[in-house]
Amino acid sequence: MRLVFTLSAFLMLSLCSSAQKITGIWRGYFSSSNGLYREGIQEEMYKYEIQIDQQPNNGIKGVTYSYKSTVFYGKASFQGIYNVKSKTIILKENSLIDLKIGDKSEPCLMTCYLDYSKMGKLEVLQGTFISINIKDKGDCGNGKIYLERVPDSDFEKEAFLTKKNSSPNKPPYNKSVAPSLKSTNPKTAEKSTKPTVSKPSTNSKGIVIPNKKQPLATPNKPSIPLTKESSKEQSNANVEELPIQPYIKREHEETQGREKRATPVPKVLQERENKLVKTIVVDEENIQVDLFDNGTIDNDTISVFHNNKQIIRHGRLAFNPISFKIKCSPNENIHELVIVAENLGEIPPNTALMVITAGKKRYEVFLTSNESRNAKVVIEFIPKN
Repeated sequence: MRLVFTLSAFLMLSLCSSAQKITGIWRGYFSSSNGLYREGIQEEMYKYEIQIDQQPNNGIKGVTYSYKSTVFYGKASFQGIYNVKSKTIILKENSLIDLKIGDKSEPCLMTCYLDYSKMGKLEVLQGTFISINIKDKGDCGNGKIYLERVPDSDFEKEAFLTKKNSSPNKPPYNKSVAPSLKSTNPKTAEKSTKPTVSKPSTNSKGIVIPNKKQPLATPNKPSIPLTKESSKEQSNANVEELPIQPYIKREHEETQGREKRATPVPKVLQERENKLVKTIVVDEENIQVDLFDNGTIDNDTISVFHNNKQIIRHGRLAFNPISFKIKCSPNENIHELVIVAENLGEIPPNTALMVITAGKKRYEVFLTSNESRNAKVVIEFIPKN
């Protein structure tokens, strides 16, 4: 009898532990079903953030934020259901909480059909959506959604998140004290061992956009050890080889520099905070990196450093990408890319979409930088066995 009870308790514990908790903050984008970029034409793309409160019965509720530069910003409440067994979510926005429209856009409410997946430490919700017009209940269109779990919000954390000192499946960082809720212009950044992230105006959801562009995916990951190698890349826009140190002069090539000496850290990387946005693990040696303006083309200008070596100077972000390549090898397996804002464009802050292509795999990273903070992405090469 004791054995039966023990086995039953063990099975119940296993089932509970295997049920993935999705309470927390998820941020990414939604776009038309045609994709983000095709033949130099950018489709409509909006930033999207959801804050989920998972209920004991696996129902979900919370808020969503939709925004795009100064054109549209909306905050909406939602309810839905999470199927733990199939790891699928149906999320339906039911009412607008806040709305700001700068053009002729119509406010809409979305119904999202999402699938949960986990790759290492990266947790993703992705799928499709449909939408209806709030005023006439007409069709507002449909498209695709991609979200990643992130530790911090671009807006204010909802009360159900501030009451929970630790979010499920969050990396073991020192927990930060949640900021007090304000309806507009949250200025208090969370204080933790992680770099502070400026928070934009509190907003709401429809199919609209906010006043300011904010960073998207910023999942903090454990610190990656810096390596000694420096590199050279090619770029479609203003790619230059700028010797950081007078004793190094190498011809322009796609492969990384092979100097055994560590390249000195440039002054701009020392004076500004280098915010780690994402670490991507690849198993392909040849990596393609493309940088686009994220949202409205507003003359954002950037410089790019690869392992402390400047490879792009004053590149203007636009629909056509700034492109360069990286050559990976077992001896040169860590590639640190730092995006430096040379200006804030017409709509601060400076934002970019980085698309990394490794073989048949494609990764999209949303970057935000300003005059005090750079955006850093680390590519780690682990060869196939």
